[in-house]
Amino acid sequence: MSYEQINDAFPLIMPGLVNQEWIGFVMVRSQAHGPIVVGAKGTYYLRDNRCEGENPLANFGPRAADHLRRTDGFRYAPDILVNSVYDPLNDEVAAFEELVESHGGLGGTQCQPFLLYPSAWGLDQTAIVGAERLHELFKSKLHPVPAKP
Repeated sequence: MSYEQINDAFPLIMPGLVNQEWIGFVMVRSQAHGPIVVGAKGTYYLRDNRCEGENPLANFGPRAADHLRRTDGFRYAPDILVNSVYDPLNDEVAAFEELVESHGGLGGTQCQPFLLYPSAWGLDQTAIVGAERLHELFKSKLHPVPAKP
């Protein structure tokens, strides 16, 4: 269902979700605007890279929007993606399950993975968003395509 269809069928669900203290934001697909991220005090339009009100992704890291665009591109992306709140003062996420971090969520040090690789690869400035990109990068370094003469 689109954002508009959800609001027509269940007008209280979106405000009910984003105003919960343990929910940081929800992502839905709007018929008019494409994927949007809705928080208690603002909306981020992923397609246009713009925000109205307070940016609901402000505390979730510099690549949060890129990760959400990737998720939106999945064939079986959810109609409503719910992400828990992140507390930057304590560097904690409110996991929906009984884990230290949140599996597949955004926020905190879980968004700062490390990669051990040979320094000759020169990946210092390479943006890696998602497992697919990492796989492509590894394949290109392990099996480089020969240059055409």
